[in-house]
Amino acid sequence: MEPEQKIEFSQFTDREKVKIKKELLIYLFFLFMSIILWYLIALSKDYTTVINYQVKYENFPKGKVLVSDLPEKLSFKVRGFGFSILKHKLTSFIYPVSLPINKFRLDILRKDNQYEYFLLTRYAKEWVGNQLGSELQLVEIKPDTLLLKFTDVVDKKVCVKPLFNLQFAKQYMLFGDVKIKPDSIVVSGPQVMTDTLHYIYTKEINETKVKDSIVVDVELLPIKKFLFPTKKVQVTIPVEKYTEKILNIPIEAENAPEGYDLKTFPGYITLSCLIGISSYDYLKTYMFHASVDYKTLAGNSQNKLKVNLTKSPPNIQNVRFHPKSVDYIIEK
Repeated sequence: MEPEQKIEFSQFTDREKVKIKKELLIYLFFLFMSIILWYLIALSKDYTTVINYQVKYENFPKGKVLVSDLPEKLSFKVRGFGFSILKHKLTSFIYPVSLPINKFRLDILRKDNQYEYFLLTRYAKEWVGNQLGSELQLVEIKPDTLLLKFTDVVDKKVCVKPLFNLQFAKQYMLFGDVKIKPDSIVVSGPQVMTDTLHYIYTKEINETKVKDSIVVDVELLPIKKFLFPTKKVQVTIPVEKYTEKILNIPIEAENAPEGYDLKTFPGYITLSCLIGISSYDYLKTYMFHASVDYKTLAGNSQNKLKVNLTKSPPNIQNVRFHPKSVDYIIEK
């Protein structure tokens, strides 16, 4: 029995290869056209299906805020031609259906200062159907009931805090306080949540190689169930080139008994810090306070006193000083 011979494409002549490729392309073309025709015929038929639509809830009762979670999507059972159904399936994520709550009949149950509303979605059928258009017939909405819990709206003034992540260029730094305008806003929301709300944050400001002060309008980060009258605030971040300054700060003795004089050796510390160039000449020794405490002598076996830096201006960085401890004598 002779072994089966395999025919490879490379064994054909160039003319035969061209003929095979041509026949393959013709076959693929007619196959593609057959699929398209079948698909068009299928889409021209009438179908009943379910489309999950994004929903935008609007127009809640005046003076009330929603505290319950509503489904982000509702399931619409619809009937229509395949073309129309396909179009709505593709656009259901882009164009949400509006559902103004005050347009429909609501069953209300009040509990203390909270209000529970029951909305039967069949009451919204005509409204939703008009938004879907005449191409589709809306058969049913699921779920059939929506539970909406409301509470009274309260106002509270809350401070605004900016979020920023800055990378400064070499020899540049933050100089001074970051300013926000306005620095606080009045927000409206449910009291149970308002009591724990202390700050409103901005979206993060990200910059690299910063050399100049930044003044930018930044959006506030939304908080679910809260309304902001202001959407943006102006944030000013002062930036300046820095340099190093070295000062000799005298050491003061504290809590020495009356009639005694506590002297340290040396009598000052050498302090270095980074300061913005514009403030270099304004930085003076009186803006700092270095001290030793007589009361720390008790139980001190090292015969040295620790130096404490208890006062320094806010617009400096990378503060260092030496010595950290000093010798001393006590004189009457």
